[in-house]
Amino acid sequence: MPAMGREAAMMVNVSLSRSDQSKILAHLRTLRASLAQARDALMHFKDDRLDRDRLEPAARRVDDLMNMFVSTASDSARGSRWVTEIQSGIEQVTNPKAADALREARVDITALLRVMGSEGTGTSGGIH
Repeated sequence: MPAMGREAAMMVNVSLSRSDQSKILAHLRTLRASLAQARDALMHFKDDRLDRDRLEPAARRVDDLMNMFVSTASDSARGSRWVTEIQSGIEQVTNPKAADALREARVDITALLRVMGSEGTGTSGGIH
């Protein structure tokens, strides 16, 4: 990674408060559990396979996010894009068997976007 890239990554990580990072990781853990529950609900019938397959990229992206936020180079812009990808994947699933779990997942997605959107700003609007 070029020196400027490392500096930028470090700046993003510095702006992420421990509280925000803890919130993000907690929401990612519950989002991962909700997606697993939704996929499990779609395991029993061949007709469920299309919706189950639509959730796979979203589940992998949640893992990518978890890895990113526990590393030293958290990137809130990339994280927000990935959360939007996850949201898009979830919105494609129409099977009512997964509806409850996906409703819970949407709650975590909304919370993640809110926390990620507030990263780097304190109550006074400055950098942490």
